[in-house]
Amino acid sequence: MKQCILIAVAVLFFTHLSQAQEKKWVNPIIKNYGGILELDRVDVAPDPDMEYKILIELVHKIDKTQERAAFPALNVARLMNLHGVGGVKQENLKVTVVIHGGATNSVLNDEAYKKRYEMDSPYVPLYKELMEAGVEVIVCGQSYASYGNSVDDLMDNVKVGTSALTTISTYQLKGYAFFKWD
Repeated sequence: MKQCILIAVAVLFFTHLSQAQEKKWVNPIIKNYGGILELDRVDVAPDPDMEYKILIELVHKIDKTQERAAFPALNVARLMNLHGVGGVKQENLKVTVVIHGGATNSVLNDEAYKKRYEMDSPYVPLYKELMEAGVEVIVCGQSYASYGNSVDDLMDNVKVGTSALTTISTYQLKGYAFFKWD
């Protein structure tokens, strides 16, 4: 009897595992990051006719040995792709990322990142693709300066805000939904 139950459980497990592996991963907006599963059923989805104004605060720490960008930074790509899978057009996504605290050095250009961490930056290609998709990336000027960084070390197209605090308050008062990821 026990053997029959174990066989039945194993069959169910492998059936569900093979079905999960058959699911299709898609990247409708950010092609190289943030893959999303297409779902068979969705009861609550983004409104494809809405304009989404989203502000994301990134404060994650950078590990000197990490070979890929930290999950909170990668989650920006997921957010974009999740809205895309839900039918929201790229031009209806107004996403701004504010980076400060431990995440500040993620906006260093390749040369400066390599000098500081002795490895290529996993963030440069991610932020470049996000910015090409219309994401505005702002670094807290206070954090950036306190970490001893120069404007010459900054990635192209990253903006410097007076501070994360003033940037967040300004964008929230402009009607942006706010997320904090660390």
